[in-house]
Amino acid sequence: MFDETSANNVAILVTSCDTYQDLWEPFFTLFFRYWQDCPYPIYLGSNHKIYDDQRVETITVGEERDWSSKFRYMLEAIPHPYIFIMMEDYLLTQPVDADWIERLIEHVEREGVGCMRLFPCPGPDIPCPNNPDIGILSKGADYRLSLQAAIWDKEVLLNLLREGESVWELEIKGTKRTNDLDVPFLSVIDDSPIPYICTGVNKGKWVKDAVELCKKEGIEIDFTSRSVQSPVDLFIRSGIMGKLFYFIRKNL
Repeated sequence: MFDETSANNVAILVTSCDTYQDLWEPFFTLFFRYWQDCPYPIYLGSNHKIYDDQRVETITVGEERDWSSKFRYMLEAIPHPYIFIMMEDYLLTQPVDADWIERLIEHVEREGVGCMRLFPCPGPDIPCPNNPDIGILSKGADYRLSLQAAIWDKEVLLNLLREGESVWELEIKGTKRTNDLDVPFLSVIDDSPIPYICTGVNKGKWVKDAVELCKKEGIEIDFTSRSVQSPVDLFIRSGIMGKLFYFIRKNL
């Protein structure tokens, strides 16, 4: 059963910037298609551009600056104590399990959880004794702080931010900082209540799976803003080139 108290405590923040505004229409088209009755207020973070949809409130942070400072500004502009974090290239692929999300939110509030990861990438390393659907992200675990979709205690997340850090630095250095906090970090184990493509854009280019999803869903992509990854891009991303160079140098 839906709890109105939780709706008053939780907001969704989609982090973005003006250079990624071409993703907003695909993201929100799929979001509202697969979560039509979303009960939580939805915020979009950008620089100056506004997304023209009455269901979404845009938070503008102004001129470009480091990622963590922008992120802090967005978080502090939202009055809710719990924030459901997503990014603009997390394209939904199936209907959201809203009841499951509500149960997870209730667990977060009841148990004083710092972070509840909703997409197990990576997943937990210790089972949760009182809940078979979730597990514990133990201290010392890699990427204990991840910007995959998660429900965060806003104050915990703000405490982990440091001015000047990029999103990748936040995940790596922030993960180490989580070890100093005495709050649980949890994650769903296998399935996700909010199925999505976990990276729709990589290094500024569309990932093939995201393009194919949009085509299947009848969503037009603006390819004048960014191109699709080429076979060469995929080869470089795979890490094979780096391994090949290492092999050659080692055997010269």
